[in-house]
Amino acid sequence: MDDNFEYEEEQPLNIDAVVARFEEGLSKQRPEFFDVATYESLIRYYESRQRWQQALEVAECACAQHPFSPVFVIKKATFLLVLKKYEQAEALLDQAALLDPSDISVAILRSDMYLQTNRKQQAISCLEKAIETTDDLEDREELLLELADIYEECDEFELLYSTLERVLKLNPRNQEALSRMWYAVELSGYYEESIRLHQWVIDQDPYSYLAWHNLGNAYYDLGRYHDAIEAFGFATAINEDWDLSYRDCGDAYLQLKQYRKAIEQFELAIKASKPYEELLCAIGFCYEKLKEYERARGYYRKAIQQDPRHHEAYFRYGETYRKERNWGRAIQYYKKALRIQPARAEYLVALAGVYQQIGDGAALVHTSQLLAQLEVSAKTKTHYEKVIHLLIEQQCYQESLELLDHVTAELGTLASFPYLRAAALVYLGRRREGLGWLELGLSRHFRKVKVFFRLCPHLRRDPVIVALVQRYVDGA
Repeated sequence: MDDNFEYEEEQPLNIDAVVARFEEGLSKQRPEFFDVATYESLIRYYESRQRWQQALEVAECACAQHPFSPVFVIKKATFLLVLKKYEQAEALLDQAALLDPSDISVAILRSDMYLQTNRKQQAISCLEKAIETTDDLEDREELLLELADIYEECDEFELLYSTLERVLKLNPRNQEALSRMWYAVELSGYYEESIRLHQWVIDQDPYSYLAWHNLGNAYYDLGRYHDAIEAFGFATAINEDWDLSYRDCGDAYLQLKQYRKAIEQFELAIKASKPYEELLCAIGFCYEKLKEYERARGYYRKAIQQDPRHHEAYFRYGETYRKERNWGRAIQYYKKALRIQPARAEYLVALAGVYQQIGDGAALVHTSQLLAQLEVSAKTKTHYEKVIHLLIEQQCYQESLELLDHVTAELGTLASFPYLRAAALVYLGRRREGLGWLELGLSRHFRKVKVFFRLCPHLRRDPVIVALVQRYVDGA
């Protein structure tokens, strides 16, 4: 009989039956008694389904039947926080702290409550106090990571970095801190500090591939690409499946214009993970730089197969045809990119360039109007500068002046704008007005005079213009 009883106890819990029994007892206002483990399973059941009110009811029954179990008091407080019942939750957290003063989940929940009620400083103070009072190093690490969450949520990236640094000083092998550190460094700009920190971490644990990877990222962001490549190499030597280091190493080779080595690294990244469209595009870009356009298109095609809405792959596809002077195919792929992402100014500029090449003034003017219609945040004065230059080359002088008026009102002026305006006016026969703008350009940005002469090469020997430019040579 005893053996049968033991066998019954070892059977897996039928959670559906337990839920039915619990809900029936609750409906009759006579909750059935369950042991601690069963209550924990019931709570997990409702938590996983985000049925917070029922989870709270389970926790209340568990507290009533097991009044000296702090875990249920903490669970009840958790569900009250989810339901935004802050006063009740705070009272329960006070109770839980008395039952088990060493349980750091009380401090974590309390800090969450402070954050939810816009008391950020109290949340920080609560965690700092718990960090100071706990003797358990693992608990201190966890509390520091919670504190890092607050700083990240509040966009205080310098404090995020310093908090993650505190974690690593306690435990150089903390994987979460190492994984989050690259992000903190990127946002804080603490590249030099990151190099020193990760060199120290590597001294403690030479086989930390994450530390080597973070070190490589810091070198990369400082433009120390050779050092970055070396660090990424150590990371992949330790962990051959760490695809991010292959990828970032490929980017470093790309910066050094060592395209074949970059391709090798991107291919290793694909082997270690899967053929992400970004990696396929990166390989295609390398082949494009090597002027192996057909191979480049092969990889862009693969990227599009992975993601049919990958507008950058369509754009780069068009770029390969532009470089081969296959204007029709270039236009075709630029338009495909723009159908997916119509708000990309660089795509419109590229399309305008091809229209200028084939002498389609009407299409060029239409494209310039599309650029003008974009949101201000989607374009720059440089985008306008390129298109205005194309309009003048295409003899669309009036349209170039109208676009200059538009961009100046919208974004302000640029050093080249007086010269562009001067060129357009001269071609329109408004020479006196054009010379006035030329002189304005010379007085403000003399070195940009090449913009004018590039558009008006026949005026390089014009005696009036030569004399005007000569007056500003000494002051250049």
